[in-house]
Amino acid sequence: MAAESPAPEQLDAAQASYERCRHSEAFLADFYEAFLGSDPAIRPLFAHTDFDRQRRLLQHALGLLFSFARRPNPNLLERIATRHGPAEMNIPAEQYPLFMDALLVAVRKHDPEASPALAEAWRAALAPGIRYMERYGR
Repeated sequence: MAAESPAPEQLDAAQASYERCRHSEAFLADFYEAFLGSDPAIRPLFAHTDFDRQRRLLQHALGLLFSFARRPNPNLLERIATRHGPAEMNIPAEQYPLFMDALLVAVRKHDPEASPALAEAWRAALAPGIRYMERYGR
């Protein structure tokens, strides 16, 4: 598992970036705008979504993804992975990169320190949790 872990400095940089971004009301709205527009198959998944609630759920999930990167305990992500897995929402693995790309669109808009290196730090920091989600139940 150690080879799959982000470098501590990448994880610290991504978390600091998230702290800068998360205080903006528009951060998660901009994420969802980018995500919903990234693939025609995604918008219907959110047709009956209460986005106020959804944004709170995403904030919680991002916190869990950062925690998982620091300590890869499957219990942290099991409930979210089950919800997104084949038994419930059945989210295809190819949508996870779109999630990450949309998140980086929002980071570039809301983090004044955004850079290619910071984008790579975000990718590295969330990769362990996203890999877990992609594999869960498949």
